[in-house]
Amino acid sequence: MLDAEAKQAIRHALRRSFDSVRGVADAGEFRDHLLALLVLKYASDRTADEANYAVALDADVGLLPPFERLLNAKHMPDIGQRIDRALADLEKQHPLLQDAFHSVRFDSSLLGEPKQRQHLIADLLSCLGLPEFDFRSGASAEAAGFACETLISEAAVVAGKRGAEFFTPPEVSRLIAELLQPEAGESVGDPCCGSGTLLLTCSAFARVRSGGEGCQLFGQEKNGSTWALAKINMFVHEELAAKLAWGDTLKDPRLVAGSQLQRFDVVVSNPPFNVKDWGQEAAATDPYGRYRRGVPPRGTADYAFISHMVETLKPGHGRMAVVVSHGVLFRSGAELQIRRQLLEENLVDAVIALPAKLLPNTPLPIALLVLRKDKRDEHVLFIDASREYEHGKTQNGLREQDLTKIETAYAARADVEGYARLVSQADILQNDCNFNVARYVDAVEEVCQVDLEALRAERAQLQAELEGLETRFASLILEVSPA
Repeated sequence: MLDAEAKQAIRHALRRSFDSVRGVADAGEFRDHLLALLVLKYASDRTADEANYAVALDADVGLLPPFERLLNAKHMPDIGQRIDRALADLEKQHPLLQDAFHSVRFDSSLLGEPKQRQHLIADLLSCLGLPEFDFRSGASAEAAGFACETLISEAAVVAGKRGAEFFTPPEVSRLIAELLQPEAGESVGDPCCGSGTLLLTCSAFARVRSGGEGCQLFGQEKNGSTWALAKINMFVHEELAAKLAWGDTLKDPRLVAGSQLQRFDVVVSNPPFNVKDWGQEAAATDPYGRYRRGVPPRGTADYAFISHMVETLKPGHGRMAVVVSHGVLFRSGAELQIRRQLLEENLVDAVIALPAKLLPNTPLPIALLVLRKDKRDEHVLFIDASREYEHGKTQNGLREQDLTKIETAYAARADVEGYARLVSQADILQNDCNFNVARYVDAVEEVCQVDLEALRAERAQLQAELEGLETRFASLILEVSPA
């Protein structure tokens, strides 16, 4: 188990790598290069114990020995070419990493003129050669996974608004896994997998519960750079069997079985909000029948993603959770039609309001929409968890007690004054299928208990002090007044 001290040491070492980049390139844009070196270091260190993690540098050198070979050659003029060859051979060794480094070139003028580029690469190799990045010990996989997650989250913050599109905060990922309870061997799909955080968290949850076996992971990602990032993330977390497709899920779904969409036991996603050019013009004739409940509006793809996810649920026990903006809960038109249909099919299990600023550089409050194929009642649980969180300057967070309270309320599926309410479908239909949590859960204002006797005593004491001050002030005035 990686302790807090080790985690802090890795964070500090990664900041040094970001400092090396500063002034030469934007740290967010240089994320892929840093991750590539991290994976190369991890794979190199693993060669000593596991042959299937071997990396070939080139034909005449053979298996790449520990990272020191590149580190010792860091001042060589061809160091960029050496690293590029090592990455190309790493892709050949592992099907999961195929094309993962397609946008990464260390022998490139984008890193500066030759001397500057050589100096930058030498600094980065030195950073990755620190003891904090020694992945040869027993906790190597956990340390590498944590380093990868930290680098991704730091890059998400640096990337600004774009960071919210590829990174789901760990506490939100954990909450989703706790709500859906993925089991060992189950299939988990994410149509907008970003860096793969949600998929990895679900599999890790199953591993802990089962004592070893995780889930079958499937994802698709539209952005090529982010897709490569997800492949790297899977590799360092040892999810080597993960299937990740590159493409637009709505226009060209790649996770298919023949002419049908592939179906999963668990479906999770944090899709981008309010995507406009999502393919609405072809939705009415969608070959997969994803929009049979209604065609979402041209201006936002939120319900297009939700409709896709519902159609990829396995019958019987399929369940899903999706991160949405609050507009998804109450907007009218075609979205209202789809909401009503989902409700009438008894698929909507819970709506959970979460705090604002949970996603990187996104001030909007978010919610979780939980749907299940195996519902046992005809009610929807509304939870208002929007007011309990840890405040941050740029990003808020959910504390352990916040997560536990949400999970407990969801499991109990009962009313909690000012926090949760179980509402019948009939009541929701009367409210025109409005899923806004505030409509069903009334906030409870804390009543301050006042001790009147203590208050009177304090008032008398303050009055006595004031009289003393007035007397003293009058005396001082007399002393300084002219005769």
